[in-house]
Amino acid sequence: MKNEKLKAFFAKVKVFLTHTGKIAIIAGAMVFGFLAGDVYHRLQKNESEKPVVNLKNVHSLLETSVAINERNELMIINRRTGTYEIYQDSIGSVIFSLYAGKIYSSKTDVSITKGQ
Repeated sequence: MKNEKLKAFFAKVKVFLTHTGKIAIIAGAMVFGFLAGDVYHRLQKNESEKPVVNLKNVHSLLETSVAINERNELMIINRRTGTYEIYQDSIGSVIFSLYAGKIYSSKTDVSITKGQ
């Protein structure tokens, strides 16, 4: 009698622990998935925090003046607001080189096509 009650009790405990173990595995998987997703989201957030370049606002020649000061720094002045930005002299040189290269290549392309 006691053995049967003890066996029945252990059978109920075994069933209970089996169900509890299954629930614990599912809950653990859910917690792990949430934590892994959170870590992934934080890593992606750090990578996507690069500054956004606003290319929608193009300044026209009517509202912009360009000058070079006594230290050969490039100055771009907004005529409407009076604000200005100063760039190091090497930036002005790079801009000049780019435009000079573009003009040179367009002139040499024209002379090559005329010569043929």
